[in-house]
Amino acid sequence: MPPRKIAVPRLRAQLDSALPAEIEDETRLLDLGLEDIDLSDLEVEHLEISGCRLTKTKLAGSDLEKLILVDSELLHCDLANARWADAAVTRVAIVSSRMTGFAGSGMSLQHTTVRDSLLDYASFRFAKFQRAEFTDCRLQSADFVSADLTGAVFRQCDLSGAEFSQVKAAGALFVDCTWDGTKGLSALTGATVAASSPIDTLTFATAVTQAAGITLTHPDELDGLVR
Repeated sequence: MPPRKIAVPRLRAQLDSALPAEIEDETRLLDLGLEDIDLSDLEVEHLEISGCRLTKTKLAGSDLEKLILVDSELLHCDLANARWADAAVTRVAIVSSRMTGFAGSGMSLQHTTVRDSLLDYASFRFAKFQRAEFTDCRLQSADFVSADLTGAVFRQCDLSGAEFSQVKAAGALFVDCTWDGTKGLSALTGATVAASSPIDTLTFATAVTQAAGITLTHPDELDGLVR
């Protein structure tokens, strides 16, 4: 399988630091370098963030419907319980950030990387992963119901308890992931699952057979089952 190239964010060498006094619907934040800014619970529509580097920025609880996020880096940010419905995310890198309970229903991710981040209970229902890669992320109990994962890559991710029912997965790639209690695995038709450890391979195979309603057992345990 050829490597999937993901474009990196395009940022200017010099970034401004002047944040608008008020952020309203359709505000454009362009070419900014922001650090330790608290935008928790911000609630606006059609916000555009372009060419920005956000470091230790708090966006927890924000409601940014139809956000446009392009050519930006989010480093050590807090996005817990943020709601970014129908967001368009392009050429974005998210690193070492907290995204517990993040809700990105219907969002589109193109040339997006998420690394070393917490996404427990995150929801990506009906999201479209056109070219996105998650590496070393914890996605326990994440919700991917009806998402299009055809352009997604997951590397060394903890997908324990995650829900994949009704996803489109042809072309998706999962490498050395954890699958304990993962649901909806029968929907991953066409995906590629690679595991370095035979134990991880067995864990995934067992989860798939259980999802298909197949019971694996030893011949010695058949007494009483065969009549």
